[in-house]
Parts: sequence; C-alpha cells; structure tokens
Amino acid sequence: MAKDPNKDIIDAFSKALENPKYKLTDADQIRLDRLKAIFTRWKSNPLITETQMRDYIITQFGIGRVQAYRDMATVKLLFGSAPKAEKEFQRMRANRLLESAQAAALAGDEKQAKALTKIAEVIVKTNQLDQPDGEDYPWEEIVPRDESFSVDPETIGIAKVPNIEEKVKKLLAQYTSDIDDVDIQDAQ
Repeated sequence: MAKDPNKDIIDAFSKALENPKYKLTDADQIRLDRLKAIFTRWKSNPLITETQMRDYIITQFGIGRVQAYRDMATVKLLFGSAPKAEKEFQRMRANRLLESAQAAALAGDEKQAKALTKIAEVIVKTNQLDQPDGEDYPWEEIVPRDESFSVDPETIGIAKVPNIEEKVKKLLAQYTSDIDDVDIQDAQ
C-alpha cells in the first residue's frame, strides 16, 4: 500500500493544535506557512485556475511542480476547495437577492425588484455562476490496459521456426557436453 504523503503533515498539525507546547519542526513550519499562503491566495482569488496556482506556488516558494501539486491537494484536503466554496457562496447570495426581488415584486415595488434582479445578474456574471464548473476527471474509470505475455514470436512479427523444441534440445546437448568436461581452476 502506498504511503499517504499528507499523513505526516496532518499528524504534525493535529498534535500542534491539540498541545500548544508541541513544537513543529522547521520543515513542517515552513510547509504550514506555505499551505496558509496557498489557501489565502485561493480565498482571495477563487477563480484562479490550478495551473495558475501551481505557477504561483513554484515562483513564490521555489519548489517543484510535484510538491506544488501535493500542497494544493493538501489544502483541498484540509480546508476544502476554496474556489468551489466561494462559488457556492456567491450562488447563495444571488439566490437570496432573487428571492428578495420576488418578494419586492409581489409587494408591488417593481423598482426595487428590478434593482435586486440586476444586482443578482451582476453577481452571476462576475463570478461566472452561469458557466459550468467543469467536470472532475473520472479517475475511477481509468483502467490499466491488459498486458498479456506470450512466448509466441508471431506476436512481434517473427515467423515460427518449425520443430524449435527439438533444435533447442540438440544444441543444448551439443554445447553442454563440452562444458561438463572442462576443469575449473581458481584464479589467484
């Protein structure tokens, strides 16, 4: 079973939260600070793509691509996906404004209803709520191809040799008999 790369850091953070006297190692403290910065950046700019975030992490902290992706996965694991949470919050705001606009329209205040509807439309457009989020890649559907091994030379385009087993036995008999008669000496 593969080791979870986030387990050690999550355990260390949990110990630090439970016990104020627990001191994080320098490497863990640096990573914690980096994760906080990543989350803050994502929270302040929820529409940033993962590629843009990866590039930001690499340039800001001087780490490699693999570690950048690991840090993004850790942030999502610990805090949830900031872009998705922000988008859901903005969607909820727009829905509440539309509900208020509906109530205003039912109360006969058409001017306020139009203003609230316009505000909701701006929120939807600004936060791209009218666009699909994009489907998560269906990782569970990835199936490794079936690798089957064969001793049949025709699978790679070589013609079969008739009676190959007999020829192999003859050659083995011919060349192994010479080897058995040789004296072996230790070299010094």
